Amino acid sequence: MRRWRLPLLLMAVLPPGRLAAAAPYCVQTEAIPPQCLYYDAASCDVRARQMAGYCSVNTAELHIAPGIGHFCLLTSGNVSSCLYLDADSCDAEARRQHGVCVAAPARDESPGPDPYRHIRPLTVGGGSRN
Repeated sequence: MRRWRLPLLLMAVLPPGRLAAAAPYCVQTEAIPPQCLYYDAASCDVRARQMAGYCSVNTAELHIAPGIGHFCLLTSGNVSSCLYLDADSCDAEARRQHGVCVAAPARDESPGPDPYRHIRPLTVGGGSRN
């Protein structure tokens, strides 16, 4: 009977989200802060699509070494490949490998990827020419 008291006590004392802070993958939307509940990249991606959101990385739990690209493919097992220069090619490979694509850590020699890529409408090739 005493076994259930400690988990209930921890749930009452710790702030929401703190119990799940150890998961390396987070689902978030523009309206919902990161929910770091996922240990598997594929399950994070599935839930993110259901919520019309995206997966991100819990940097307190998963450290990504920078590579030559601005985007990193993460697969389950926490394997990262930071080889992608654009989000589209990284997203396509992430779907193929059942992983997620995230922005790479900042590199000193070049500007980082667009932080608003999830909310900005695609404007390349659009608009009128003057």
